[in-house]
Amino acid sequence: MQIFKKTAAALCAALTVSAAAFAAPLAPELQIDALAKTAMVYKGWFVLPEREKNSDVWSYAIADLDHNGRLEVLKVRRGWVEGGPRLLCEELSADGTRLRGEVALDHTAVPDLLATSDTSGQALVLYDAEKNLYHYIFKETVYHTEYESITTKYALTFSDGVLHVSPLAHYQWILSGYEGGVTERYYLPKRDSDVGVEIGVARYNDIENEEFPGCEVRGVAFWWQSAEALKHAASLGRLREALAQSYSSFASGGKTESLWNQSE
Repeated sequence: MQIFKKTAAALCAALTVSAAAFAAPLAPELQIDALAKTAMVYKGWFVLPEREKNSDVWSYAIADLDHNGRLEVLKVRRGWVEGGPRLLCEELSADGTRLRGEVALDHTAVPDLLATSDTSGQALVLYDAEKNLYHYIFKETVYHTEYESITTKYALTFSDGVLHVSPLAHYQWILSGYEGGVTERYYLPKRDSDVGVEIGVARYNDIENEEFPGCEVRGVAFWWQSAEALKHAASLGRLREALAQSYSSFASGGKTESLWNQSE
């Protein structure tokens, strides 16, 4: 009888955990309420000065990367500050509890997702229906000097609480000579070898479809908001409104044409 009671209790606990794991998430507006209330409190998700001196150089966006109904807070730090770029992610659980997501880098340093001007916030989305995965294709442009830059296409995939970051291809632009001659090179990322394989412009332009074949192409527009803007909104009692705008931008989609392609 005692064994039966223990077994029944263990089964009940397991079912409770399982039910919690698969419980329907809160409505987006309720999750945004929770985020607005827990942003700048003790151990909140906002990067405060006591945790980092350069807290004002962070930007934030609200998203649902894996479309499971549980919102995420994406946090990025610009690359020009001391310590370089950073990327953090937190996801809300079904009951609104914040869960720190892991960022997994695949043969790459942390990208600066704001290191671009013409397409800031825009990303292609490649949806793999068979695996139920969403791949977000970003670009990062880094100027080594005023005469040389490297643009990298990245894929971000959020799965089981882990944000995977993988470089897909690089585009190198060099201005040289008295007449301003331009050299352009395209190559695959350095992975198991010291030198990336050089490729043509056509392959560079289509590299995301080569990496993730057979996916449905969608678009998304992340609304990145600076720490300064969010603190100002909070001072006016409009933090919830600002976070809702960020999520609305994500949920409404974006451009679906291929971004950042080079002329052939």
